Amino acid sequence: NPHLGLGGTDRMDEIYMESNPDPMTVHNDGGGTNVWFCYGPFDLEPGESIRIIEAEGVNGINRTLCEEIGARWKLAEDDPNDTGPFDLPDGLTTDDHNSFKNEWVYTGMDSILLTFSRAKRNFDMDYQIPQPPLPPPLFNVESGGDRISLSWSQSPSEDVAGYKVFRGVGKRDTTYQEIADVGPDETMFDDVTAVRGYKYYYYVVSYNDGSNNTEGIANPTGPLHSGKFYTRTSRGASLKRKAGESLKDIRVVPNPFNIKAINMQYPGENDKIMFLDIPGKCTIKILTERGDLIKTIEHTDGSGDEEWDSLTSSRQVVVSGIYIAHFEVSENCYDPATNELLYRKGESTYRKFIVIR
Repeated sequence: NPHLGLGGTDRMDEIYMESNPDPMTVHNDGGGTNVWFCYGPFDLEPGESIRIIEAEGVNGINRTLCEEIGARWKLAEDDPNDTGPFDLPDGLTTDDHNSFKNEWVYTGMDSILLTFSRAKRNFDMDYQIPQPPLPPPLFNVESGGDRISLSWSQSPSEDVAGYKVFRGVGKRDTTYQEIADVGPDETMFDDVTAVRGYKYYYYVVSYNDGSNNTEGIANPTGPLHSGKFYTRTSRGASLKRKAGESLKDIRVVPNPFNIKAINMQYPGENDKIMFLDIPGKCTIKILTERGDLIKTIEHTDGSGDEEWDSLTSSRQVVVSGIYIAHFEVSENCYDPATNELLYRKGESTYRKFIVIR
């Protein structure tokens, strides 16, 4: 058989990873690690057939740990004099930053194997595993002045025992924490623990009482909840302060913006600069020190907050330097309580701020 020896049933982690614990060198290049799957050749008689089942899964260490380990590894990769010590999962330390990274990455192996074991149990049960209730068909998130209001429509399933709300901070691709568990008739929740200046992402899941999941063959026993991806938001919500009452109150935060201080500014939003206490309706033009216009922002939501991601209108990250933010009132603005004119259309002011990258 000319194909003898080209196949096998050995798992990659049992062969490659145990003999060569650095996945970047499995192929002797910087391309990382991948696996080729092939089937056959098969000698089949007329009328015979073969069934091939493939399962794909993604899992590993959580996103927060990925970022922490990756950031620490990058510092050492850029600094040949950085020899740690680096903390390993078993509590020991090493002076090799590559071993440090790989040991942590491999702790996620049980997670990916668990994913495939679930796929195998699903197949063995002819895909008749216990099902969770359907997710809420609609999910709405509204930013407010002192809270972020969440609302959803009820799940069409009849076995809903309640809903759970989860929240991520700073960016969509992060670790989420449960912040609410409400009854089956509840369809609203106000997040009053949000902090001003941060972006928040949410999803809501429905869950049952677990009465259809008592045998433990397909899953651990207990309540089942719907998937998070149907309702997970893609745009961040944030607390909005009321519009400023005077042009002299406008602030740029942080100022100066220093890329080395990103962990002290807006977590998960490394390039964000905020304009605070601004008129509810205004045009913000950002210029270089010599007067080149690099970005125009139309602020129209009536709040006193607006953000800028440090990108020019051509999607380039700004460099270090002094910048000018020019604010021009685009509509007459009145005090909602007294109807007093706060800003007249066309009034303007400016602020200087510094960017250090």
